[in-house]
Amino acid sequence: MNNRETVAYPTKPLAAPPAAPATQLAAETEAATLFAEPNPSQETLIAPGADSGPRLTQTLPPGSTRGVATVLPDVRSEGDKLIIVPRDQTRYQDDKLLGRGGMGEVKLAHDHDIGRKVAVKRLLDEDNPHAVARFIDEVRTVGSLEHPNIVPIHDVGVDDDGALFFVMKYVEGETLSSIIDKLAAGDAEYHKRYSFEARLDLFAGLLRALQYAHDRGLVHRDIKPENIMVGRFGEVMLMDWGIAHPIRSEAHRVNKAGIERASTETVDGSVVGTPQYMSPEQAVGEVAELDGRSDLYSAFVVLYELLTLTPYIEPGKTAMQTVLAAQERQPPALVGPVYENPHQEAVPVELRHFMRQGLQPAKDARYPDAIEVIVTLEQIRSGDFAVACPITFMKVNNTRMERFMDRHPTASMWLAGMSALAFVGGVAGWFMWALG
Repeated sequence: MNNRETVAYPTKPLAAPPAAPATQLAAETEAATLFAEPNPSQETLIAPGADSGPRLTQTLPPGSTRGVATVLPDVRSEGDKLIIVPRDQTRYQDDKLLGRGGMGEVKLAHDHDIGRKVAVKRLLDEDNPHAVARFIDEVRTVGSLEHPNIVPIHDVGVDDDGALFFVMKYVEGETLSSIIDKLAAGDAEYHKRYSFEARLDLFAGLLRALQYAHDRGLVHRDIKPENIMVGRFGEVMLMDWGIAHPIRSEAHRVNKAGIERASTETVDGSVVGTPQYMSPEQAVGEVAELDGRSDLYSAFVVLYELLTLTPYIEPGKTAMQTVLAAQERQPPALVGPVYENPHQEAVPVELRHFMRQGLQPAKDARYPDAIEVIVTLEQIRSGDFAVACPITFMKVNNTRMERFMDRHPTASMWLAGMSALAFVGGVAGWFMWALG
């Protein structure tokens, strides 16, 4: 099994219903029940009774459509007249497959009404009420998050095969996972394009998305390179909010996003997410304790891989072994060969200290929120970071000296002259001593 896949794993028995066996990996562990009352005024999704099977079907009032046909007519010119010609065409025309997961697939499509490329995500398992509930939650979650670093939803509907779908902005680019793979392979063009500074720009985009989501009372729970899109012009989009969850802390008792969720709450003890990137508290199933610090831990795992080009947890483990490793992993050391990849310069020491604090197992020892991480990152990039070792002491003092020289050029020239004279005098004295 691919360790980077999103999994749900029950780690301790539940009172009711009984927990799955310890070796069973499920695509979803959260219970969900859908109640849909027939409404003659609108298209309604219903789950028929046992006699007709669990398949999701539709009840459509007379004259209604599934909502996937074009609505804009063609406008043609005939002489000095404009002729409006109605048309009946499928609005979203599939082009190619972009990705597929356990419960859904995403295809590139053309929107014939607006005339643009879009990404269409379809639910593959419409017979599973848990999957339907998850899908609805994702639609409502993403639809409530209006932010430049979060991909927006344009439309939702049911296609001709009866599958639920929603339409997203198509981000022309590649996943962060693809970028990391090419950097790790030593691609010279990618190393030229993605310097450490450029990689920190990508990380900053991820942080801004998390800052907004956490302020709205939501944790993403599946931060990983595959869920981060990087556009052609450097835009960063956090994708796949299918297992996002409300924060249950005292400060977020009210759902700020105002989301009406279809599924029930995740039961404590259920591990949901991608084990390789989980925080320790997420890996043990502490759902009630999850807050923004869990997402930030996962974000720092991504940053570690982006800077070192090395997986944070050794690959090749089973899903259960990876979960256990996520529970027990200690923060990275400050020195070691992992920071000296042959394809790039050594990772700066201040960034090593930065990652070490972000990857502390105890969440109280990490950065408290995304704002603090953003502020600290800006300080590091400006050279005004905290002194944590002799190397950072020297680098900070050099930065401060440069700023002093910029602010006081006259005094700086005098000091530079005195330093030069002292250096020349020292060299002359050494020669005189050497010559006897």
